[in-house]
Amino acid sequence: MKEFMLFIRNEGNPVSELSPEEQQNHVQKVGSFIKQMISAGKMKAAQPLKMEGAIVSFENGAFMDGPFNETKEVISGYYHILAESFAEAVEIAKSDPRFEDGKWRIEVRPVMKVEGING
Repeated sequence: MKEFMLFIRNEGNPVSELSPEEQQNHVQKVGSFIKQMISAGKMKAAQPLKMEGAIVSFENGAFMDGPFNETKEVISGYYHILAESFAEAVEIAKSDPRFEDGKWRIEVRPVMKVEGING
């Protein structure tokens, strides 16, 4: 099995546009999806991320911690998954029920294995 990071991206909070009942349904659907993926041995971890943060960079011999985000889109959470191939990882991303409830994007990235760091 190969490891992949799925970064959940969105603008604002699409869930806030749902009614309270729809919000609860959304949380239950996504929670069930995560539990199902863990039970199937396809998910190692999943967490939402807080909206605050910083970008740390190093330029011209100095560190800078500038504004967190210069665009409206943010990474609001992640899944650390296991899949046989990139194509399977993309299919897992497509099966996320959050797509039923607003405008979301999921970035799929393979985890690079570096000898001596992560085996």
